[in-house]
Amino acid sequence: MGRQASMKNLLVQLDDLPDEILMCIFKKLYNGEVLYSLMDVNQRLDRIVRDTIFLRDLCLLEYCPVDESTFSLPDPIIDRFCSTILPKIGHKIKTLFLSRTSIERVLHTTNYPNLNHLGLCDIEYKVAQSLFSDESPLAHVFKNQISSLFINLSFKDPFSREGLTSIIFMEIFKRCANLRCLKINPSLFDLGTLNNSIAYRTTICSTLLELHVTLTHMPDCLYILDGHFDQLRILHVTFDRTCFELLDTEHRLKLLPNLRIFSLCCAAKIFGYNESIVLLVRRMLNLEELDLNFTLAHCTKFIDGDTLKKDIITYRPRLYKFTFNIWSRIYYNGIHFPSNEHNQNIFKHISNNHIITSTDQFQEKRYRRYHIYSYPYKWKLYNNITNNFRGGLFTSVTRVSLSDEHPFEYEFFLRIAQSFPFMKELTIKNRKAQHNKQLIKSNNNNQILSIIEYPNLTRLDLRKAHDDYLELFLFDTNISSPNNLHLCCNYQSLERVTNYFTRYITRNKCVNLAALYCNPVNQMVEYIRNYFSYTCIYSTGDFHFKIDKSSHTCFNRYIPRTT
Repeated sequence: MGRQASMKNLLVQLDDLPDEILMCIFKKLYNGEVLYSLMDVNQRLDRIVRDTIFLRDLCLLEYCPVDESTFSLPDPIIDRFCSTILPKIGHKIKTLFLSRTSIERVLHTTNYPNLNHLGLCDIEYKVAQSLFSDESPLAHVFKNQISSLFINLSFKDPFSREGLTSIIFMEIFKRCANLRCLKINPSLFDLGTLNNSIAYRTTICSTLLELHVTLTHMPDCLYILDGHFDQLRILHVTFDRTCFELLDTEHRLKLLPNLRIFSLCCAAKIFGYNESIVLLVRRMLNLEELDLNFTLAHCTKFIDGDTLKKDIITYRPRLYKFTFNIWSRIYYNGIHFPSNEHNQNIFKHISNNHIITSTDQFQEKRYRRYHIYSYPYKWKLYNNITNNFRGGLFTSVTRVSLSDEHPFEYEFFLRIAQSFPFMKELTIKNRKAQHNKQLIKSNNNNQILSIIEYPNLTRLDLRKAHDDYLELFLFDTNISSPNNLHLCCNYQSLERVTNYFTRYITRNKCVNLAALYCNPVNQMVEYIRNYFSYTCIYSTGDFHFKIDKSSHTCFNRYIPRTT
């Protein structure tokens, strides 16, 4: 009765507002929420929410803020959409995002004559195989309507995906005759092997203009650019493994005049900068936008502004936008590093010409690391930050890792908090004890130092960190973080910091953890579990896979708010 009265009061308040104000309010929400909550409530609200601005883009997914993943909506919500909402608005929907359990049901609920953009998230291989077959009742939709497709394949057994993603990749082009844009995950395995089964140089798709793909090997990228997509204008490539392969003679000579925008990101490391990156980009004669994000391993020279000018900019006269985030590791000293001002002058004719560089020296491991990037920083990940970090504002970054041979002190963590206001995941790799630990305690007792706030932090990895950093985060007097924090750490460190799970000052934070990841889980006795009484406990191996569904919000944030 209480919830019904509350909803009734809310509707009365909404009815008191003019249409213009209601439209402004609803535009701040997400279309799925607006339709599910307000359609068929009363005639006036129904008229407003049936505006095309709320109907053209629909996303029926839940969103997990912990790791930015998506998954299926609860069955009651899907039931209402399928039985009541979609039959009334299907003809107005242009963009539709669906998850694994609702794909077939939603697509078969009604007709979508204007559907052009389709997203299939966490879809299983067998479902994908069924959808992209001649026998599928939706074959005509894929053939005649779909111009933009996002597909994220899911495999119960990670090892079974090898080759299957590539098969679906090929099936998509057989069924989607008007495809202009394709975004596909996870990585395509052995794409080159698959292409050997078709005629060499055969055009796979002559309509595709934009492709976003994750690959495993450099040769896979070459097959994509080997004439199979002869109209391709935009290519975004992510490599999920270290790239060792080099270009062969044939691929060094073949030109790519149609490509206008190219983005390359390597999650691991790249070997052979000259023989892979440089020669590949030089083939793109009419390139206008270029984005490079990688770490160069075991190099004999660092990549600075002079290098990028000599190897790339000079050969690309039409290039007007060049963003990059490049790390170089050099295993000897005595190298001169150019100044920021020098690099700045090199890029003065590029539209985004603010360049930042930094140098770190690691005496114990006897190497130096050089970092050059364009600013504003546009990537979600900022790795390997040391005490030399000068700060700044990085609003795009959600994942940060800290690593150094010298300890991190209070001022450093304050600088990190100020520089990365939207940081969700933090990894600390530092085995050195803090020098000013007692000073921090003394100042906190006298309330001199303010508490450092990490308001969006949801994942914290301290497996390679000294006990001092675990203590820093478990003391409310040092750092403030949300109660939905997922903490991964060593069991022995946890024992020492909590004084064998008897320390009162750390218990308050431990009780409020959303999840704890440490080993050995099966040997934890009852009194230890009571110390984490409201916390889910997992092994460290589950850190990147477990999701606490209690922290999920209702609707996905993938599709932007209505504008």
